[in-house]
Amino acid sequence: MFLRFLLTFTLLWSVVFGETQNYPKLYKQLGTPLFSSVKHFEEYEDVSALTPFIKEYKQKVQRVLPFGYLADKSKDTKSKKEYLHKLRKLQKAYDFLLENLHQSISKSIDNDDYALFLKLTSYAFDGLFLQTNLRNKAITFYFKHKNERKEQCSLLDKKLQDEKLCQETSELFAVEIIHASYDSRNQKKSKKSVDILIKRVQNRIEVSFYNKNIYDVTIRVKAKLQNITQSIYPKKEFVLQANSTQHYMSLHLGKGASHYSFNWVYMMGSKYAKHNNKYIYRLPYALGTSHFVSQGYNGTATHKGSSAYSIDFPMPVGTKIYAAREGLVIKTKSNSDRGGYDKKFRSSGNYVRVLHDDGTIATYYHLKYKGVLVREGEKVSRGQLLAYSGNTGYTSGPHLHFSVFRAVSARARMTVRTKFLTTEGVISEPLRGHTYESKE
Repeated sequence: MFLRFLLTFTLLWSVVFGETQNYPKLYKQLGTPLFSSVKHFEEYEDVSALTPFIKEYKQKVQRVLPFGYLADKSKDTKSKKEYLHKLRKLQKAYDFLLENLHQSISKSIDNDDYALFLKLTSYAFDGLFLQTNLRNKAITFYFKHKNERKEQCSLLDKKLQDEKLCQETSELFAVEIIHASYDSRNQKKSKKSVDILIKRVQNRIEVSFYNKNIYDVTIRVKAKLQNITQSIYPKKEFVLQANSTQHYMSLHLGKGASHYSFNWVYMMGSKYAKHNNKYIYRLPYALGTSHFVSQGYNGTATHKGSSAYSIDFPMPVGTKIYAAREGLVIKTKSNSDRGGYDKKFRSSGNYVRVLHDDGTIATYYHLKYKGVLVREGEKVSRGQLLAYSGNTGYTSGPHLHFSVFRAVSARARMTVRTKFLTTEGVISEPLRGHTYESKE
């Protein structure tokens, strides 16, 4: 009996504390980051201010892990609740240790100790710059000393590069944010698809906006009035529906010279669109064919910010692209033959945009020169051939960039998570490096 216990204990010990650690499956999303953080904290063990806290945290992890493995195998609800309770306590210990690490970084800056600062900030630890104030303080301190000494913080450099890339990626669609204006002293007729309509009725001015597009736009208006009163105070931002004209305000002119001007900005799509999260998309390539994912959600290269929930499928130029969901083709571009991994190409990508019945819009991007097969205003069915893939726009190689987005405001948009049907079943997050076969 004792030998059996000893063997079981030895096996458990080797699994828990061996070099190859397979963490408990139960509450994996909560527990694994707490367990795996030990190897990051160990990098700071020789920092005297942190040493006792790190040792204490490691001991707590060692005490909690066995309960996780037991909870994995047990059918007893009580043991699972006990494990969850211990994880919550471990989370508090983690937060306390992280707070002490942040304090040590802050003190190294206050004491102008660049050597210690580099030691504390040179490890790829995700929680290192969660606090905005500390992050900004660290960047300012880093730049102060970066040019004075040879030592550099690779983690901070990477952080800054990622933020720069994130900004560049957000600018990929900046050309879609359209600005316009009107001034009563310089009345010019406009041919814009979204514009202002001014009508004079005696001493009153009726102001309206029209949208000639086949899709809704979210618009934000700013008015400047001189010697004029308003009878209606409209919302500054609103949705202007497709093929519609909407009255905006009435202006009453005062005695003497009057002047009024308007500035507005708008973006494709309605800010009230709500994605149907139950919808299962088909993969945007031929049934029975497979392509791997080179960049998935929150990808490290360019899927940041507003493009976070985008997917890149590398494929040869000329690969057939099919509609992942039925809808209305609202915008296309196929006249560009330019592309490259440089933001100067960000407006050169060919694409197809499809409006869904929930107001969201799918983008099929980097298409072939003259490779679009559908027309604006055309209704397409799920699985219909749309275009041929290419290598145009801001791209590091031939691939299809697919995403579904909605407007958040007149100046911002966001991509949304999409689920896909594959031969492996429904996937809610295409993973980088994985290959998926299309299925209807």
